[in-house]
Amino acid sequence: MLIHKVIQAIQPLQVIGNTDDLQLLHIQHLLIDSRQLGNKPLNTLFFAFKTNNNNGATYIPTLIQQGVRCFVIEQNNPILPELLKLANTEDNPVFILVNNTLTALQQLAIYKRSLYHGPVIGITGSNGKTVVKEWLYQLLKEDYHITRSPKSYNSQIGVPLSIWQLSDKTELAIFEAGISEQGEMQRLQAIIQPTIGVITYIGPEHGENFPSLQAKRAEKMQLFANCPVVIEDPTHQNVRTCAAVMRALGYNEDTIAQRILQQTHETILQVNLTALVDNVRYFRSLLQPQTQLTCMVKAFAYGTGSVDISRALQDSQLIDYLAVAVADEGVELRKAGITLPIIIMDPEVAALDLIIENNLQPNIYSFQVLEDIIHAAEAKGLEDLPVHIKIDSGMHRLGFYQEDIPQLTARLQQQKAIRVASVFSHLAGSDEAQIDTFTHEQAVYFSECAEQLSVALDYPIIKHICNTAGIERFPEYHFDMCRLGIGLYGLSFAGANLHNVCTLKTTILSIKTVATGETIGYGRHTTLAEPRQIAVIPIGYADGFDRRFSNYGGEVWVRGKRCPVVGNVCMDQAMIDITGTDAQVGDYAIIFGDQLPIQELADKLSTISYEVLTSISRRVQRVYFYE
Repeated sequence: MLIHKVIQAIQPLQVIGNTDDLQLLHIQHLLIDSRQLGNKPLNTLFFAFKTNNNNGATYIPTLIQQGVRCFVIEQNNPILPELLKLANTEDNPVFILVNNTLTALQQLAIYKRSLYHGPVIGITGSNGKTVVKEWLYQLLKEDYHITRSPKSYNSQIGVPLSIWQLSDKTELAIFEAGISEQGEMQRLQAIIQPTIGVITYIGPEHGENFPSLQAKRAEKMQLFANCPVVIEDPTHQNVRTCAAVMRALGYNEDTIAQRILQQTHETILQVNLTALVDNVRYFRSLLQPQTQLTCMVKAFAYGTGSVDISRALQDSQLIDYLAVAVADEGVELRKAGITLPIIIMDPEVAALDLIIENNLQPNIYSFQVLEDIIHAAEAKGLEDLPVHIKIDSGMHRLGFYQEDIPQLTARLQQQKAIRVASVFSHLAGSDEAQIDTFTHEQAVYFSECAEQLSVALDYPIIKHICNTAGIERFPEYHFDMCRLGIGLYGLSFAGANLHNVCTLKTTILSIKTVATGETIGYGRHTTLAEPRQIAVIPIGYADGFDRRFSNYGGEVWVRGKRCPVVGNVCMDQAMIDITGTDAQVGDYAIIFGDQLPIQELADKLSTISYEVLTSISRRVQRVYFYE
């Protein structure tokens, strides 16, 4: 949107600064958090929100240095007089003065909404909004170019930011609307203006600012003023709600049934991003405020999908680094818009150009790798390329020994192409109490090496050795940074009540009664002693459902009961005994989740939860959601 149209929509009190050379400037991005500035600062409009604890205007000088030109700020902001001194300078910032930044943001969203004339689905309720939104997206994405609320953007600020994403390509829009007090929904209605309304479950949650549940419901219903179609399923079943929306969009019953059947008969890995961020927050609470945190997203983020997990972590603003195994993983994240520093744990010589071009930070674990990286950086004329030094403190995998430090530091001092950002090591058994003595020995050895390196280089270097278990069990070794891996997904080595993040689920394809004496599956390894109800589920060892679960070696959760696996697990299917469950075709079968913790599956396989999670095939659809 051209800047003059933006200004017209906001209706400011005054515009200060030279706008002559900005007449053709297109505003593409709205920014409310200076830390989230993207790669197009000139096309960014910053809203300087002021709260009781923070004043966004204080970040304006830094943003000006980073290339941002346009700012919305309240005229009574206490630091405005100082900022106005920057107007008509070489950087030429433009200050759009308003009475209220939130109102200005909402007015801009109202104008943006007025430019779009296609169908808009507005969803409200106490919970279930995001789930329904994502279901509708999956059901309708084949037919429409859809713009939808990112994550759970449903607040007075989140809704306008969602509306801003509308474009000429948008054919269908789906937006959430959430409120916390009376008087809010009327403002959201003016912004969203839904043509199809959806009501999910309305309950007592977040009702402290409403005199009654009826008052809360009445407030939420204001979203649907002038809305021609309003859908509410009293049973609060997502399938029925989505089917009703599809009918409102003109789909026939056959198509609706086919689409919903396709969705419900898939094997999927559900990833709860709210739970993920909450788990990060727990581990963050164990660290000192100045201690940094790296999250490991290698191996496809332990099988959960590195791009979406990294986006959630970056958006959380709780972490400082990401780490992957190889350069290709880092490049994928950069292409997806991830801007956090990314450590490459296992850099390959052939990938050094990619590492440098994508602003990735390699790990140096040998003198050969050191020379390769120095030469690659020098060839590109670089100075101070951030690198990370690996110390072998007892794992005897990769890294330098203490006796290597003098030679290492001497070589580092001879060049300017690279600069050590951190020095680190790996604990061999931080989760195993029986080798705690060795863990302490590792930490002491690492600390001596790190100190020797830091003194020789004479500049600050981040030190880190603790993984998930180390964070919980060895606070004395947190140093400057810790690395969080499996803890992201709810595994605590200290018995903390973390959230389950991942649920692997499939659906029952068929059910039949199998007679006494009959055998099940390949090899005829299961013989029935009595008639049993046998169900087939579309998951096999090609999906990551291990063959060792065959013949009563594993269980799945169906209708509140554990159902044993019978017969051999096949490549694409498995058989389960559902006798006594009243299960039907189409019912969910939970492989692991809240009901069946992934650690339980790992124990049955005599392995670790990492292996179970990373074994899930990429052909299994990942579905991400925020609560």
